[in-house]
Amino acid sequence: MFGSAVSRWTMLHFGAAISCFLLAQLAMISGLAFPAAPLLAPLTLATVHLLTIGWLTILMLGALHQFVPVITAQGAVARTSALVSVLAILAGLGGMEAGFVALDGVLPAPTILALPAGGALVLGGVVTAAASLGRTLWQTRPLPFPARFVAVGLVFLFAALGLGMLLGLAFSSPDLVRWSGAFTDGLRLHLLAGLIGWFTLTAIGVSYRLLSMFTLAPEERGRLGTAVLVLSAGGLAATWLLGVGEAIGAPVTGGVVTIAAAVTGLGIVLYLLDMLRLYRARRRQKLELNTRMTLPALAALAISIMGVGYAYASDFAEPVVGAVGYLFLFGWLSGLGLSQLYKIVPFLTWLERYGSLLGKQPVPRVQDLVDERRDRPWFALYFAAVAAGAVFAALGWTMLFRVAVLGHLVATLMIVRALWLVRQGAPRAAAPLVRPPSLKAGTQSLFAANPTTTE
Repeated sequence: MFGSAVSRWTMLHFGAAISCFLLAQLAMISGLAFPAAPLLAPLTLATVHLLTIGWLTILMLGALHQFVPVITAQGAVARTSALVSVLAILAGLGGMEAGFVALDGVLPAPTILALPAGGALVLGGVVTAAASLGRTLWQTRPLPFPARFVAVGLVFLFAALGLGMLLGLAFSSPDLVRWSGAFTDGLRLHLLAGLIGWFTLTAIGVSYRLLSMFTLAPEERGRLGTAVLVLSAGGLAATWLLGVGEAIGAPVTGGVVTIAAAVTGLGIVLYLLDMLRLYRARRRQKLELNTRMTLPALAALAISIMGVGYAYASDFAEPVVGAVGYLFLFGWLSGLGLSQLYKIVPFLTWLERYGSLLGKQPVPRVQDLVDERRDRPWFALYFAAVAAGAVFAALGWTMLFRVAVLGHLVATLMIVRALWLVRQGAPRAAAPLVRPPSLKAGTQSLFAANPTTTE
């Protein structure tokens, strides 16, 4: 169906996202953010939003512009709307960063107003992207299993952005928006909607589809997959709505909120068990590097879930909360993002160069565009540095934490270099050309495990 249909602006999304990721790591190395500064310090918040909006949201929207048409079997990919969306998000993020810096006293006080103004631009960019993605999803009802997670994730994205706008106004115009005692509740709900609702549920849906294809495992997840969706999405929705009730003063029993949160956690635990089942059921025994490097990302998610329990037991001590959040952002979400970029960028590059030649003349394999032996140590360094950084953050060892961040910055740069070589270079000289069988138009999935990716 898709042939060589590549979303024109996906690579722009990826490039912009990676730039923000590198900037955030530089900020952490320089001591501008946690743990050298408090979690709610303006420059820590600026760094967090570089990660959550600049890196992860732009990365995921760029991937979804390519991915949603695949899982919904719709051929159209976003064009001009994708460009408008990413430009608006980047401009808005710039405004937000200026507002946070102004809160720290570095820029003139009136610049603080850029915080809500930038948030409004980010919201507009997300609305533009979501309108395109939502239209495709709406046309595909009933939604395929992975697409249901994406749809729920988009709903939580708007919840996170809406609360983020109110928080920005509370920072910049406290006379206009008075949160008083509900500020902490609003911040907690903002984090829940963003980190779990938007990022994690969307990542779960995408991983179900991509990993089943890359490992040649059965795509049907059965009752366990349904339980993952119902418990994680339903539990999070209940937790969030109960939290809203608490914030506005409604009589909500704390035990009910705890049960709803536990249900959400159970859904994520079942997802991890289902991933283990998927790997065991795979038909491709020799896994490619991107699929192997998904395993430490899943391990980081599992440890983060346990870390939430420890943070609760420690009365949410700042070093513990910061360490868990760091591991969640860098180990689970960023680790998954980098590992999948290592496959997606070569695949899209291969489609651009060789998709029209498929079945007509010998072509290289997708894996011939990368050098896994060269790049494997950098992924190992990335995850080892993140693991060390989480320990150092929990212990409050600031200088060692910055050394660990330097380690995964170096690893990130080398992984980015590998992706740049894919875009600029040629297949490995020793790689043999293969002549795959002809594929009829209308039958090839963009990310499918096709004959050009076999061992």
